Amino acid sequence: MLKTIIESLRKKSVFLSELPATVRVPGRGGNPTIDGLQIEDASVDDLAFSIQGLESELSHIGGQLHALRKLHDLARNRGAIGSDKVGVIFGGEV
Repeated sequence: MLKTIIESLRKKSVFLSELPATVRVPGRGGNPTIDGLQIEDASVDDLAFSIQGLESELSHIGGQLHALRKLHDLARNRGAIGSDKVGVIFGGEV
């Protein structure tokens, strides 16, 4: 059985073991977004734009994570327990 390019790349290095088979290239400069572009068909620029898109998503997710963590800490500092609802804990402040 012949190895695919992606399988071969994943085995080249532990750093490539999580390499996706496809990438999402966000739209830019009037070009549409490309979903599911095969790695072997991607240009180096496609990889760069895909990285930028993932970094943007990661930044957004990181912001949500930190905000949720802070909200959890604030609730616990008020004596909230696991079954208490956020709306009840902070509802009087709206």
